[in-house]
Amino acid sequence: MSLRRFASSLAAAFVCIASPTFAEEAKTESLADAITREVRSVFDQSRGAVCRIEADDEHGRLSGTGFLVDADGTLFTSYTIGGTTEDIVVSIGDEKFPATRLVADARSGLAVLKIEADKPLPFLKSGSSAALALAAPVVTLGYPRELPLSPSFGIVAGFDIGFQGRYFATRHIRASAPVQKGQGGSPVVNFKGETVGVLISTLEGGSGLFALPIEAADKILHDYRNHGRVRSGWLGAGVRTTDAPEHESTARIRNLVTDGPGHKGGLRVGDVLLQMGAWKITNPEDVLNAVFYLTASELVKVRISRAGHIHDLNITPIDPPNDELPEIERQTQPFLGSNGLLELGR
Repeated sequence: MSLRRFASSLAAAFVCIASPTFAEEAKTESLADAITREVRSVFDQSRGAVCRIEADDEHGRLSGTGFLVDADGTLFTSYTIGGTTEDIVVSIGDEKFPATRLVADARSGLAVLKIEADKPLPFLKSGSSAALALAAPVVTLGYPRELPLSPSFGIVAGFDIGFQGRYFATRHIRASAPVQKGQGGSPVVNFKGETVGVLISTLEGGSGLFALPIEAADKILHDYRNHGRVRSGWLGAGVRTTDAPEHESTARIRNLVTDGPGHKGGLRVGDVLLQMGAWKITNPEDVLNAVFYLTASELVKVRISRAGHIHDLNITPIDPPNDELPEIERQTQPFLGSNGLLELGR
């Protein structure tokens, strides 16, 4: 073979080997460009509804983030920023507004504020946290201290009912997205520009976040608008894990308060819970999540399995006795209360 033919063959072989690598690099660059476009689109679409919030507490001036949820000036933020603070000021662009606290719920970590403006305000629409899948892309928009509004991109890393041995009030979204001081209360937004959560806390030095599902925040606002306060619901029932699942659920009723709302509504010891309101039940952990969404005096549909047969019940929760909502901590047996039971609505 001549040197020229050998060089030509070698060049052809190199092209055949190298082309896939070039193609992969082009594909990677294209994917990165697509993500950039999506994040920028969400940022541009949502930024007008995201606010910087400043307030005073016993340690001095705080700075955080919030976002408008209607055109009338109602907004969500974290309890740390808006729950017990004073002299709350909300900045939207160059405008500043004094804010009134409507309701603060330490259990969920949410505060609802209100500002008055002379025109309708831009706001974010609620999406569905329940529709999120593992590794779904999300964007947070917040105000790091003394810095402009900034986006953070990440993916859903999990859906957790607790962390480090303690329960959340309801299941939270865990996302792998960088978070900085000042971004507490930020909206967590899907690629449709819909809010799916409220940034409540961070983990591992700001490398990730926990977000209260937007359905939970909407529930608190619903309670305030309809009852003037947060009204947790109570069914008066205890749940245990069953060794014999029914219809893919292991959450079995172990005890009932006599003449309690659950008993009056048709629940019986031995029933297996399958669904409560909008929430599917497969284990006691799901029950803990679902009871957060109960509102006293408001009817809820509960689906059960009794001896393998499915029944639908309509039950009206009541206010917890003595308004007590003790924290549930992880015991030796996970997801059970101190007496070995998971108390519905407590």
